[in-house]
Amino acid sequence: MLRAYIDGACAPKNPGGTAAYGLAVYESDKQIYTKAAIVGKGKGMSNNVAEYSSLIAFLEWYKASGNGREATVLSDSQLVINQMQGKWRVHGGMYLAYYEKASEMVCGIFDKLQFKWIPREQNWEADRLAEDILRAHGIEVEY
Repeated sequence: MLRAYIDGACAPKNPGGTAAYGLAVYESDKQIYTKAAIVGKGKGMSNNVAEYSSLIAFLEWYKASGNGREATVLSDSQLVINQMQGKWRVHGGMYLAYYEKASEMVCGIFDKLQFKWIPREQNWEADRLAEDILRAHGIEVEY
């Protein structure tokens, strides 16, 4: 089974800063894929946009890898996890198009896909990847 740790950040302000994400994929205890990227800057960028961008990056990788393994997506974003589980409604906002894309991608890809909320401390690697790419672009990350 695959475990995908996803996270996003928007700095130096949220919303309206520079959004970035981190993704770390494991099979058993072996890391098999990582990715970090800048999503965009300014108007239309937020933590939620970055979080959903991380999920989309995982789904794109999963689809391209052509495997049919079960997967669990782990995130400290209650919004992403609860919306993808269908527990919370989507009201709109800057992340709406990203939610819609992720929802479309999930359909038919996985034999079994789970979404699980985890505390931020357990999502340290994806968090670090997102923050490190922001810092590499000269953007200070503060909490």
